[in-house]
Amino acid sequence: MGDQLLYGKWRPSGFDEVVGQDHIVTTLRNALISGQVAHAYLFSGPRGTGKTTTARILARAVNCANLVDGNPCNACPACIAIGRGAALDLIEMDAASNRGIEDIRELREKIGFAPSDLKKKVYLLDEVHMLTSGAFNALLKTLEEPPPHAIFILATTELHQVPATILSRCQRHDFHRVSAEPMVARLQFICDKEGFAIPGEALLAISAQARGGVRDAITLLEQVVAQYGPSPATADVLSALGLVHDERSESLVRAILEEDLATALTIAREVADDGLDIARFTRESLGLLREMLPPLLRAQAPGEDSEVAELVRFALARGTTPRALVTAVQELARADFRLDPASPIPLELACAAAILQPQPVVAAAGVPTAAHTAVPGPNGQRPISRSVASAANNGSADGELSPNERFLRDLYERCKMINVRMAGYLNGSCEVISIEAEELELGFYYPFHQQKVELDGRVVIEQQAEVILGRPVRLKTRLVARDGAAATRKPARGGHLAETAKSIGATPVAKE
Repeated sequence: MGDQLLYGKWRPSGFDEVVGQDHIVTTLRNALISGQVAHAYLFSGPRGTGKTTTARILARAVNCANLVDGNPCNACPACIAIGRGAALDLIEMDAASNRGIEDIRELREKIGFAPSDLKKKVYLLDEVHMLTSGAFNALLKTLEEPPPHAIFILATTELHQVPATILSRCQRHDFHRVSAEPMVARLQFICDKEGFAIPGEALLAISAQARGGVRDAITLLEQVVAQYGPSPATADVLSALGLVHDERSESLVRAILEEDLATALTIAREVADDGLDIARFTRESLGLLREMLPPLLRAQAPGEDSEVAELVRFALARGTTPRALVTAVQELARADFRLDPASPIPLELACAAAILQPQPVVAAAGVPTAAHTAVPGPNGQRPISRSVASAANNGSADGELSPNERFLRDLYERCKMINVRMAGYLNGSCEVISIEAEELELGFYYPFHQQKVELDGRVVIEQQAEVILGRPVRLKTRLVARDGAAATRKPARGGHLAETAKSIGATPVAKE
C-alpha cells in the first residue's frame, strides 16, 4: 500500500472504472465521441459518489490527443499533466473557501486568456452551492457566454441551494448512491490488487456502512486492514465497523411495542453508560422496526426463524397496528445526536414520543371519521381526503392533529432547518392529499406556492419525506380549493392588484 491512501491510489482514471454511474458516463462518452461537448456541466449527488473524479476524467478526455471510444488515453502529455496535477489549464476551485464575488470576478478576468498547455481550459468548481448570491450573479454572465476554449464543471452535494438561473445554463447530471453489487465488486478488485483476503460477507457489510459512497467504502476498507491486517475475519470487520449486534436493540423494540416507557428509558441509559455508540444502536433498533413493517402489514410473520419474525409474532399477538409501528419508525428516525453524540437523551425522547403518541379515534364500521372528510376534487377528479384541524373533528378536546397534518407539520419543521423560505410554502399553504407507497401528493391553495415548490423545493421535500416515512417517495402537486372560514367571508374587492395578492397567498379584506 505504501504511503499513498487507497482511495487516491485506486481513483478511476477512465469512464470504464467509474462505479455505479453508467447513466452518466454513457452520456459523456457519447458526447465526446460525437464532438458535442457542452460548455457547462453540473454534477450533483451525495458525497463520495464520483462527482469530482468524473469531472477530472472529463477534463482529461476533452484535452486528450488520442481519445479511445470516449475514454482518455492517459498516455499523452495532456493526460499525464492532468493526472499529476500539473496542468495549468485545469483550474479547481473550492467554492466553500472561494465563495465571494471577488473570487468569481478574478475568474472572469482570466477566462478570456487562451490555454497555455491544453486545448481547453477546464474550470472545476466544487461545492458550488456555497457561493454567495453576488458570486452566483457574477458567474451567471460567464456561463451564458463562455469563450470557446473554456468548459465549466460545477459540483454540488446540495442541489436545492443552486439558483435556477445557474441550473438552466448547465447540462445537469445526477449522481446516485452506489448499490451494493457494484460497490462490493470494486472493493473485491482493490483487495485482489492489494493482496487482501477479506470475506465477501465482510465486504458487503463495508458497502452497507458506506451508504452508497465509494470513497467512504474504500476508506473503511483501509481502516479495517490497518486495524486487523490484510486477512481479517468477518467478525473482525464487523467489530471495526461497530456493527457487533447488541441484543438490547430487540429489547428496546419490545418495550416500544409493549408501550413500556420505563424499560425503554432504562435500556437507552444502559447503552450510553456502557460507552456504546448510541446513534448506531438507535439505527440498529430502527432497522428492526422497519423490517417488521411489511410482514405486519400482511399480518403474517416471515417463515424463517429470525429476530424480526419473532418480533412480528409478538406484535401480532399484542394487536400492534401498522400505524403505531410507523409512528415508532418516524420518531426514532428523528433522533438527532449531532449536538452530543454520547447522550441518550435523543433516544429517550424518541421512545417517549413513540409510546406516548395519542392514537386516532377509530370510527364505527362503515362510518367515516370526522378528521378525514371526502371532498370532491376539482373538475370532477377523484375525491380528495382532507384533514381538518379542529378539536371536534379530531375527537379530542385538545385539538390533536390528524396523521396527515402531523406529517405535514414534521415535513415543514425538517425543511425549515434546510431552507426557511422554501419551507414557508408548506406552512398553511397546502395539505396532504395522499401518502402512498412511492408517492406523496400535496394539494396547494395558491399557484405561486405550487410553482415555487416545484421549481425550488422538490429535492429537499422528497429527501425529508424519505427520512420521516422511512422510504423514498416522489412528490406530486396540484391545486385544490381551500376549506374553512375563508370561504364564508364576503367577496373581496376586485382589481388586478387584489388578484395578484391572492395568487401569492394573501387574503384581501372585503370593504364593509
